[in-house]
Amino acid sequence: MNKFGEQIRQFRKSKKLTLRALAEMSNLSYSFIASLEKGRYNPSRESIYSIAKPLGADVNELLMLAGFLPDQHDTNENQQSKHSEFTSSSETFELEDIMKLQVTFEGKRVKEADKIALLAFLQTIAGMKSSE
Repeated sequence: MNKFGEQIRQFRKSKKLTLRALAEMSNLSYSFIASLEKGRYNPSRESIYSIAKPLGADVNELLMLAGFLPDQHDTNENQQSKHSEFTSSSETFELEDIMKLQVTFEGKRVKEADKIALLAFLQTIAGMKSSE
């Protein structure tokens, strides 16, 4: 069992849901969810979104556990040391490094959870374009 599977099982049991009930609520198969919990399969982004709502789980947390997003703790530790690399507006940087920066949009600071959601969205779009 991996961390993702352990977390799914923990959420499911805390909601007192059977595998079959969660499968029905998420429109996924019973055997697929059982395999996710046991770590036999890696989830897709779509399956994570499908099971997050019935479990009352944070989608971003599940995406991190599944390896789709960087771990916030890792990026926050390096934020100060890396920030100076991106201070000039003429420099380019990898968009993945958005977690290490203080970002504003329309004058408001972008929250960490919103940065994670933005990265997930961009990764999904990039995946769709590469499959065309």
